[in-house]
Amino acid sequence: MDANDRNLDPNDATTRRRALVVEVMGPALAGKTSLVRSLRARDDRIRAGFDVPRIRWFPFVVAKVAGLLPAWLLHYRRDRWFTWNEMKSMAFLDAWLRAARRQRPTAAVTTVLDHGPVYRLARLREFGPAVTSSERFQRWWRASLEGWLGALDLVVSLEAPDATLLGRAKERGHWYLSAGHREEEKEEFLARFRRAFTQTLEAGTADMPRVLRVRSDQHTPDEIADEVSAALGPEARGSSRQETSHR
Repeated sequence: MDANDRNLDPNDATTRRRALVVEVMGPALAGKTSLVRSLRARDDRIRAGFDVPRIRWFPFVVAKVAGLLPAWLLHYRRDRWFTWNEMKSMAFLDAWLRAARRQRPTAAVTTVLDHGPVYRLARLREFGPAVTSSERFQRWWRASLEGWLGALDLVVSLEAPDATLLGRAKERGHWYLSAGHREEEKEEFLARFRRAFTQTLEAGTADMPRVLRVRSDQHTPDEIADEVSAALGPEARGSSRQETSHR
């Protein structure tokens, strides 16, 4: 997003209808998918994710393998390589950013990303293989973060106490939180996600999106959707980090 977009007249109807990009993030079972459903149900101008076909994102997978494989072979091959899902995450981060930048500034659409860029960047660095410590990966990671912090208009950070999240895991299932691990291990898993989210947002130096923090155990998805809709006005972007908390 260029400087002209940040200085548009907030009283102009075209400005109010410009394309927006929102990320809904938070630990597992915090209510991200339910919020996205609620947002889409109330406004047909809201879409979930970017429609990027395989032919557009797969070349990024090839490029990442070609760029990072030498570093892994030379310095990190005692540790694992990226999983297929991790490779796809890196490819999606690049392909989605291009799609976000290609949006028409006056398009009457809001794109909402669940498991979006901040989530994926945080997860790659916190849970990825050792090769993520390489200078080449770190250069890409920092550039991707700066690009996304400039493209996002709003980050909705959902949170709930561990007891609530673990209770939901027992009801709905989760690949880790409902498995046979000790409670302490599950709590540490959630703590690592929270630290990773915080550290990722704090690592940015670009113009920051607004961050809306909401306790999903104290508000229904529809109530949170009301808060998000109110935040998606001309003031959704500012010249510095803005945070609103609902606890």
